[in-house]
Amino acid sequence: MVVALLLAFSCMGAFAEAIINEDGEVENPEELVADENELMFWSLFSGGEGNVMVEFVDNYNATNPEYTVRNIQLDWGEYYTKLTTAVAVGKGPDIGISHLAKLPELYDLGVVTALDDAAAAIDFDWGQVNQNNLAACTIDGSIYAVPLDTHPNVLYYNKDLLEGFLNEDGTLTIPNGAEEFSAWLGEVQASLPEGKYAFSFPTTGDDPFRMWWGNYFQDGGAPIITSDLEITMDKEKTVEVLNYMKTWYDNGYIPLNLEEYIQYFTAGNAAICVGGVWNTYTVENVEGLNFGVTLLPQLFGGEGDYVIWGDSHTFIVPVKDTHTDEIVQACMKFFDYASKNSLKWATAGHVVANTAVVESEEYAAMPYRADYKDAANYVRYFEPTAYSYPIRDALISQFGAFFSGEQDAETTYDNIIDEIEATIA
Repeated sequence: MVVALLLAFSCMGAFAEAIINEDGEVENPEELVADENELMFWSLFSGGEGNVMVEFVDNYNATNPEYTVRNIQLDWGEYYTKLTTAVAVGKGPDIGISHLAKLPELYDLGVVTALDDAAAAIDFDWGQVNQNNLAACTIDGSIYAVPLDTHPNVLYYNKDLLEGFLNEDGTLTIPNGAEEFSAWLGEVQASLPEGKYAFSFPTTGDDPFRMWWGNYFQDGGAPIITSDLEITMDKEKTVEVLNYMKTWYDNGYIPLNLEEYIQYFTAGNAAICVGGVWNTYTVENVEGLNFGVTLLPQLFGGEGDYVIWGDSHTFIVPVKDTHTDEIVQACMKFFDYASKNSLKWATAGHVVANTAVVESEEYAAMPYRADYKDAANYVRYFEPTAYSYPIRDALISQFGAFFSGEQDAETTYDNIIDEIEATIA
């Protein structure tokens, strides 16, 4: 149910009515107008992440900056549509969030502001940012976002189910190599009680795509599409990795059609699972679960070919006619504060983008986070095109059909190419 609440959002001496749904998300953010010396921040974060971001903003405002920040939570599923529509009519926010995979599209639509000059004006140190992230924020020679984190895939493991496979210190070393890893899964499966599985992983959705992504590029796969919109997706590598991954299901290491795979793992039904680092917050709060976290093994390629899937939350300044240099610089001051004080953000499981924070004693003392902090350096991002998200959706859909047994790997590849060609036509 959606309820309308009258909040203290002033608009030329009047009050603007903010429509807030039962999840605390604002339905009409474009109707809210900032007070004098206030920056409107549209956030796509909810749950634990949303709470941390609210605390971020409150702590920043407590420093008495010249421009305070007002946090407005939007529904994640509608966020980008609302953002692009509002910017087009001059009603966008001062501050926004963009996934790195979405940034090139926002750039192509003219939604984001270049930050180089504002950063220089406030002496923002780009050296404090993970350089892998920063490179993906740079389009046509200018920087359009400030990375807050990287959220890559990692591997969670149940120490009780893997007792005979652990090192003396309780950590887990998984063999590299495609054949070696599959053989290891077979050994784990054989050691488990009836009804338990070696690997908790879904058949459809984002996760099979994310797992394929890292393996495809480890295997030497070419970019799906270049920045010049040339489709270079490698059919041989695509088919090889897909067919290899399907053996995990065919051999009974993964239960078929598993939807709530994180919950399946935390219930003690599987030895390992692979998922995004944001799951760390969920997993570590399961009472009695004896687990660890580590990087994914390298299944393809040789030395120097290690690649994993990941994305990044970044701060952006949406384009707005009323934005003066002073306002953009004020946004950068908030980004600088958030970057330097991002230790709190790591509680959500993410690898924060500020390298000094990641290397700090406080970060090292956080359970599990330090075990996968290096993952941010191995993420392979999409090539900078406006079609990254539609192509991602095509990959997810077609891979789901493949792993569900609806089509073979060759057909899957052909369907993906057809969808990409239709998208960029």
